Amino acid sequence: MRSLHRLAPALLVLAPALLPAQAPTPLDRRVDSVFAAFDHANTPGCSIGVDRAGTALIRRAYGMANLETGTPFTVSTISESGSTAKQFVATALVMLARDGKLSLDDDVSRWVPEVKGFGKRITIRHVLSHTSGLPDRYTLHEVQGRPAEETDHPNSEVLAIVAGMKELNFDPGEDYLYSNTGYVVAVAVIERVSGKTLQQFTEERIFAPLGMTSTRWREDHRSVVPRRASAYQGSATMGFRNEHPFTRVFGSGGLLLDLDDYLKWSAAFQRGEGQWGAIRDSLSAVIKLNDGTAITYGLGVSTDTWRGVKRISHTGSTGGYRAALYRYPDQQVSVALLCNGANANPGGLATSVAAIVLGDALEPVRPLAIPAIANAAEALVALTGRYHSPRTEEVMVLVVRDGNLVDSTDNSVYLPWGDDRYRLRNGTGGLQAIRDGAKLTMRWTTPGARPVDYERVRPPDSSPAAIAALAGTYRATELGADLTIASKGGKLVIERGWRGDATLTPLYRDGFALPDGKLLRFTRDSHGKLIGFVLWDGRVRHLRFDRVPATR
Repeated sequence: MRSLHRLAPALLVLAPALLPAQAPTPLDRRVDSVFAAFDHANTPGCSIGVDRAGTALIRRAYGMANLETGTPFTVSTISESGSTAKQFVATALVMLARDGKLSLDDDVSRWVPEVKGFGKRITIRHVLSHTSGLPDRYTLHEVQGRPAEETDHPNSEVLAIVAGMKELNFDPGEDYLYSNTGYVVAVAVIERVSGKTLQQFTEERIFAPLGMTSTRWREDHRSVVPRRASAYQGSATMGFRNEHPFTRVFGSGGLLLDLDDYLKWSAAFQRGEGQWGAIRDSLSAVIKLNDGTAITYGLGVSTDTWRGVKRISHTGSTGGYRAALYRYPDQQVSVALLCNGANANPGGLATSVAAIVLGDALEPVRPLAIPAIANAAEALVALTGRYHSPRTEEVMVLVVRDGNLVDSTDNSVYLPWGDDRYRLRNGTGGLQAIRDGAKLTMRWTTPGARPVDYERVRPPDSSPAAIAALAGTYRATELGADLTIASKGGKLVIERGWRGDATLTPLYRDGFALPDGKLLRFTRDSHGKLIGFVLWDGRVRHLRFDRVPATR
């Protein structure tokens, strides 16, 4: 294995040719094996750091910070931390609450009147815990013809979009659904309450006090940042392309820092001295939905138990940057990861390193004991079909494959588990068949989330007349955007001009899938007349489009 820059960064800068590399320890070598795919001069790279009880245990780096200049990725390389930045925004708001400037249970419209159009009481706590119902900004940009990968957006544009919207994904507190929009709103609260920019406030209250001298917000992606890694998409086999985040939106992400600053931040929470213990506890406190369901997400961080140990974590992804920050408080262990290639799996890499470091503190991985279920095959056939969730707009198409129940929309495999229950093969969730007379509902459950009920729906009508009847122009009034749907060659397509048509695949009666995974359900009035459609895109559940009457 080729070994890159294992010295302290300052020494490398001063005299790299004169100083011998420190011999890697056995622990280093085990960690190196996790990053073998990144340890090359023709791939993007990563830096990994682990602290235990305030002492540096691991500082390693691999691959390249810049493929065009041949600059190695070092432990002092500055990279973008993606959504792990959210905990810094949450901390700033907790600080303002401790200052008496606001309450986390304030209606956010007190500070950001742009959200008043929803007509719902959204609190700051809702925003920070992703229980606000605010639709995620990426889909909204795309519908407006200004997708994030092609258009430079500032925070003010996101707020302007929010100001024009009337419908949430769900009522505040009713559910959990990740929303980057919410954290842009959170930044506006910080700046309007404090009278300072997010950079000014966090520099004065967080970065400077903790000695985080390399940390800053990416307020303008065009700024020159010494030691910053470039970001890439691709593979060594197919080649790489630049995947720089082309945006001035920050707060939901957009924090630049190096490995040591990352771990200084985590160390403040590990020690819990002064204000940091109270802030730490505020961020990781259990959040409950309106129905009492406890979710794993707190304020900018997730808290769960992994192999018997408590874990507080978050991963990040912006452009080609990937990051993770995992903290194991009972073992006083922090794991920080920064990468500049979209092919890196930050959660998987950080977890693999944690498994090496935590060792015997972890419960052993036990194989799944699959119960023998009588007549399982016959029961599976009775469950096949198409299912739609009225609450979330998600769809399942269940088939039998190799003796198991499979959702063909994403190839999830469910193992028979007894009592009309089916467990996800590679996960903690499962399905339960619920019968009410002739009605069959499939209920999805997973720890830390509301159950989702899927109702059986009719197969699609793909006749030429049915397809042609759905063609027309549809308008998302909230976003001021029109979509034209046409019938071409017996298929339904969304016309997108120079981007080319997007063909809709029938899933169920009036329900279709787009090539990029979005779902579209046409809506009708009580008399069956077509009136529009709703769009689902993961973090946007039912974006409404109204049918525009044809002009004569």
